[in-house]
Amino acid sequence: MKHRRSSSGRRWIFLALSILWMLVIFTFSVQDGEASGSISITVSSALHLPEWLIRKGAHMAEYAVLAVLLSGLFSTFPSMGRRKQGVAAWLFSILYAATDEFHQMFSGGRTPAVRDVLIDGAGAALGAALFFWAVWMKEKRRRKTQEQIDWKDLTKKGRG
Repeated sequence: MKHRRSSSGRRWIFLALSILWMLVIFTFSVQDGEASGSISITVSSALHLPEWLIRKGAHMAEYAVLAVLLSGLFSTFPSMGRRKQGVAAWLFSILYAATDEFHQMFSGGRTPAVRDVLIDGAGAALGAALFFWAVWMKEKRRRKTQEQIDWKDLTKKGRG
């Protein structure tokens, strides 16, 4: 018999992971423009990709991860329904992105940009969509397995 984690236990885990990831994002935002730029240049040189692609891709990836974690958190509130859970994760991610851009006004050599919030929001939408797609696939597979088990039970009863 498989042991399922309680909704409350999963909630605390996803909350802790979400907060930790927000601290990671905050840490990147604290870097001054020179430090941030040198990381981007190093990665873009290693991958032979334009620096802007690395920078904007990092924005999307950071917020895709945040939205996945927040989707996990909100999924522990089943009364919300899947759509509201996904929208809540997406909106919370965008709100955090906006506060992160505001925070960059106080980091040397960094400038806030609405464009970055939009890119972060796109990454968050992708992350939330991927999370709930994975949940849907898992539930679909579970239903199919249960139908196969039910079918086997029916055929056994018919022979008995």
